[in-house]
Amino acid sequence: MTIKETAGNFGTAAKDKLATAKSTASDTLSSARDRASDLAGSARDRASDLASSARDTASTARQKTADGVDANPVAALIGGLALGALAAAVLPRTRKEDEMLGGIGEKINDSARTAAQAAKEAGRGKLDELGINKDAAMDKAKEFAASASSVVKESASAAASSVKTS
Repeated sequence: MTIKETAGNFGTAAKDKLATAKSTASDTLSSARDRASDLAGSARDRASDLASSARDTASTARQKTADGVDANPVAALIGGLALGALAAAVLPRTRKEDEMLGGIGEKINDSARTAAQAAKEAGRGKLDELGINKDAAMDKAKEFAASASSVVKESASAAASSVKTS
């Protein structure tokens, strides 16, 4: 075998190894892309499911509130009046009000504050009774955050593993 033939064989072998390496790298990259795409789709689906669950919970809360108002319209009216009184108590008084009402305004404000506090406590109690409260909302938010975090970690881990094994 001549040097020329040996060099030709060596060149052919090198080309074959290069083609094999290129094919392996391409397959590994394609596999990693597919896995990352699958994980992203899974994360998107989970986020969509959680958003749908949150919408359903909000709709249920809205319906329970409407049912509560329908069941007890007097309480709703009192609550509305209490909110109006609370708004009046929070807004600053004008000079004209002071001139016209004098001390009566302070008595009205005190009564309004008392009524607003009573309405607030009654409303909070009713919402707690219906299961609509700050703690329930925080639990849903924490559940969503944990799920989203888990999906992101799993996606990143799978992508890293795919790259490492190639």
